[in-house]
Amino acid sequence: MEIIPNRYGNDRVYTKIDATHIRIMGESLISRGSEDENGNQTMYDFEGGPCLNLGGKIQFMGSDFKIKAIQSEASGQENLASVIVEVEI
Repeated sequence: MEIIPNRYGNDRVYTKIDATHIRIMGESLISRGSEDENGNQTMYDFEGGPCLNLGGKIQFMGSDFKIKAIQSEASGQENLASVIVEVEI
């Protein structure tokens, strides 16, 4: 687990689920996303960041990972956003 503040100082919690999946969650009053013509999520943007894009990179636990897939998930709490990203090194 790693806690990384966004540009407003709000914490984003990065948790390794397995070798290729990372959960990113945190407080976000507004979030947005986009999908391709097949319904696959291609972008997810938390309020204040991070903005995640297919093919983009994220840093976690001292390594750079390329984003292969993005899956937003229901958090069950108001104003708490959560996504699972599939990554490769």
